[in-house]
Amino acid sequence: MEKDIKKFIDSEIVKEIFGNSNNTKEYLISLGFDKKIINKLKAQELYNKVVSEWNYENSLKKIREIFKSTKKYSEGKNSSESIEILIKEWHNLDLGEISWPFSQGQFDNFVQSLNSEKSTRTQKDEKVRVSAVKYRRIKEINTTRNDFLETLIFEKNKNIIPTLGHSRGVDFFINGISYDQKVAKSPTIQFKKNYGSNWKQIAIDKPDKVAEYLYTYQDEGRFGSSPRLYIVYLDEEIKPLNIQKAIDNIDLSNPLEINFTFSHKDIGDKTYKTQAYVILLCK
Repeated sequence: MEKDIKKFIDSEIVKEIFGNSNNTKEYLISLGFDKKIINKLKAQELYNKVVSEWNYENSLKKIREIFKSTKKYSEGKNSSESIEILIKEWHNLDLGEISWPFSQGQFDNFVQSLNSEKSTRTQKDEKVRVSAVKYRRIKEINTTRNDFLETLIFEKNKNIIPTLGHSRGVDFFINGISYDQKVAKSPTIQFKKNYGSNWKQIAIDKPDKVAEYLYTYQDEGRFGSSPRLYIVYLDEEIKPLNIQKAIDNIDLSNPLEINFTFSHKDIGDKTYKTQAYVILLCK
């Protein structure tokens, strides 16, 4: 569900923004409240206090200042060099093209397929070892790239309030509206199939279509129709310069209007209207 903290806020939204009582205390103290009094308040009392004192414009500045003092922000600022090092190490290990050896949660299927091959057990063991290393390293590369991306997004638009903790369903408030950040390894298999060999250029030309497919073909167990900020990989070997270009090219003040139809198992097809931003990462 879309949340607009310019118009409404409650204690649950406060918890999503601040993540814990320590961040909430820091915020209230920055407003000028007595530190001794604030430190005596219980978590729910702190959240209620923020609600009663909420002013969007003032909070925007204060929360952004708090975020800039976090380890997450400082690491994101320094991620550019780390990405280059990780990519160089990948190639030094002669791991080939940067690509996923198997999908998340599909290791068992990968091993079963490997066991059916006509090769020696030693050869199969070596393939598992290499694939496991590739999987771990690509996860590390993507985590570092995502930290870099989040920092660039934060700095791109001065009207962004990031959540200070890890809140499921909300990562940013852009111009007051809540957005859930989702990272996709592609615009979906269906997108590639429907648009054939030209799928990548279609994705670049029509980011709204990318969002439509990602909403339409999402896993029902994690279904959501709330506003999202999609980070979509069109290629895997994405260097910091390419990431910077992707952020430079997106307008984080005008979201895309998305209409999609989702096939629910219990109620059948249902049409939704939402909004999204799409950041496409390509070489």
